[in-house]
Amino acid sequence: MLFRDVGIVGTGLWDGAPTGNDFFGDSFGARAQVKDPYHGNRGSDGSLRIAGMELAPCEYPRTLAAIDAGFRDPFRGTKQRRYFPPDLKVSDAETEAARNAIADAGIGASDIDAVLVQSFLPDELQPKNAAKIAYNLGITRAPAWEVDSLCNSSLTQFSIGASLILSGFARHVLCVQSVAYSRVADPSVSSRVQEGDMASSFVLGSSPGTAAASSWRTDGRLHGAIKLQWSPEAGASERKYWERSLEGLRIRFDSALQAQVMSEIANNARVVCGEALERAGIRTEDVDVCLHHQPINWFGALLSDVLGLADNVVFDTFQEYANINAAGTPTSLHHARLAGRIRRGSNVLMFGPAAGYTFAAMAIRWGDR
Repeated sequence: MLFRDVGIVGTGLWDGAPTGNDFFGDSFGARAQVKDPYHGNRGSDGSLRIAGMELAPCEYPRTLAAIDAGFRDPFRGTKQRRYFPPDLKVSDAETEAARNAIADAGIGASDIDAVLVQSFLPDELQPKNAAKIAYNLGITRAPAWEVDSLCNSSLTQFSIGASLILSGFARHVLCVQSVAYSRVADPSVSSRVQEGDMASSFVLGSSPGTAAASSWRTDGRLHGAIKLQWSPEAGASERKYWERSLEGLRIRFDSALQAQVMSEIANNARVVCGEALERAGIRTEDVDVCLHHQPINWFGALLSDVLGLADNVVFDTFQEYANINAAGTPTSLHHARLAGRIRRGSNVLMFGPAAGYTFAAMAIRWGDR
């Protein structure tokens, strides 16, 4: 579907204090060796086999350079990240981001006609945070719904929110995303240095001149590649999430399925990004800014090589925020706007895979806001 004259008119973030790399102490000092199951193996021809992919130097020069740089750094290219304080409710961080987005849009909370929220992790398992955020903002005459597709939730919310506006249901739709990785981080896994917490938000509304199109693929074969599950003692049977336990809740990867995800990521990116750009009437060479959910330091370089984007088209905030799940794309969007990279007439491409598994792209010709 092509969305015309509806776009992002305000963005906002939770303003948490940054945490530097010294937080990790000597165990991740300058001489520390990064231990990672996806470090990869080099072939005699310079190609790299990593995470189910085989990357040849002639096809993936920027990706290989970014991978080499990332694995020379025990902090994976991150300089800092944000963590939610233990006593902070995620809904309060989400409310702050939402309030900032509403202010940036130049409207009031009473102008919001629908609230769409994704929380990883919400304050409670059920009910989740949408109505709570609306209450905090004083929004009572609008629906507040959970709209969650994990890492690409911002693209899901854009599609649904724009549809609500074009149907006449709403004038302004508030979209909120968050991640609290620190509360389920596995201290034994080195990738925790490239994970952070964040809450982000944007407001959809009338934006004359905007044209946006999306493309989606869903592949349930890969559903078990990433899961949030209880971590049992060695030798204990796996438990269901609703069963009582003192075990820790942790993110777990199925290495074989995750390798399959990555082996197919290039083709999925080409397909959905190509379709979204075609539907929006934008050529690849005319893309001004490409945003993504920044799971690892070299993902942007991979997109550049896979899609044939010009240098410096990809914009991310990985060094400052690390991997922040669904908040990654909106956070980068917020900073790209502040930096003047996105303005009227800009061609913006967004791409995100998400556990489950879904693959999404949004191509936007930016309008008045």
